[in-house]
Amino acid sequence: MELINLYIEEGDESGVDGIAIVDSPAIDQPFFAFNKTKTLKRYQIQLGSQKGSAFKPVIGDKQVLAGALMIPGLEIYRKDLQPDGSSKEYNVAFTPETINQIVLKFSASNLNKSVNQMHDSSKPVNAVLFQHFIINRELGVMPPLGQDHLVDGTWFGFIKINDVNVWNEFIKTGIYTGYSVQGLFYEEPVLTDNEAKLIAAEII
Repeated sequence: MELINLYIEEGDESGVDGIAIVDSPAIDQPFFAFNKTKTLKRYQIQLGSQKGSAFKPVIGDKQVLAGALMIPGLEIYRKDLQPDGSSKEYNVAFTPETINQIVLKFSASNLNKSVNQMHDSSKPVNAVLFQHFIINRELGVMPPLGQDHLVDGTWFGFIKINDVNVWNEFIKTGIYTGYSVQGLFYEEPVLTDNEAKLIAAEII
């Protein structure tokens, strides 16, 4: 299956612009926006269905969620409807470098209160991403307790849910199980080994 790396650039609207709390992986059809000669594509990237990546309420009723927001190298299945009515299946992923760039841009844009339900802008959540970091064992930035399976380069975050109704109705009941970041990204197909060899042979 085709693998596409998603990436962003500085000085434009690409990047993560919000975090949703959701009940299941998003298979929503993306819309397109155009910037210069490149195409920006909106994605909703859900990690909650991946083993060990769902968020967990912090011990006690503090209305705080903890979980991975983005994991480098994790291939995420997508299925897009094509203009002719057919479907295109492929995987997308982010490199550690792209995730680092995303986090820097997200933080500089002061988007830590951009939280919603199910990627629905009409359902904002009174919440704040009050603590987040990129795991880097070499620098001593370790995974939280019980999250040792997360690889270096993972963006991990704690979200305080201030809306008690959302907490009681959707979090404590287990309806919402994961984070899902949303944003605009560029696409770069990843060459297979055979494709890379063919291109190298043509250059030679």
